[in-house]
Amino acid sequence: MGHMDSGITADSAEGWVYDRQDRVPFSRREQMGRILWWMGGLPLFKCSLRPMYAWRRWILRLFGAKVGEKTSIQRSARIEFPWNLEIGRCSTIGEQTWVHSLGKVRIGDYVTISQRVFLCTGTHDYTRPEFAMIRKPISIQRGVWIAADAFIGPGVTIGEDAVIGVRSVVLKDMPGGMVCVGHPCVPLKPRVPAR
Repeated sequence: MGHMDSGITADSAEGWVYDRQDRVPFSRREQMGRILWWMGGLPLFKCSLRPMYAWRRWILRLFGAKVGEKTSIQRSARIEFPWNLEIGRCSTIGEQTWVHSLGKVRIGDYVTISQRVFLCTGTHDYTRPEFAMIRKPISIQRGVWIAADAFIGPGVTIGEDAVIGVRSVVLKDMPGGMVCVGHPCVPLKPRVPAR
């Protein structure tokens, strides 16, 4: 590793050039929003009793989320940036689910997200030495069920009425009306409606 007066260091063996950078990839407005959420909104959200779904919907809306009627969000759910969350009516976010909403997370009506699911809209550009942040939205369409411990990656769309199996790792779009499982997740079979 060499050090130059310009503040740039280089690794001669690999050819990487590292420039001094601001390690905080958030705007001032986002930083202020996070502080207000952590100090005000999040404690009110977390300290509510389990059946106080209307209260949690109200708190999220106060911080910019779009939340449909009769949607149930558990108090142990972790919502990173509420203003990037849109969730339709009659949907559920289960216990200890992490909505890492650096980018937009759009969840349709009648969606069930089970416990400990991780919705992650942020990643890093590994081709850059400073690992620049990349934000890509997640879209979960109407009638989807995401089973426990699944990971949904940045930029993924899950089609209407799909099922994502337990502990699946979803790194690309999944088609509607299919049961999808695995690591990486792949469509397995059609989801057949009850007769």
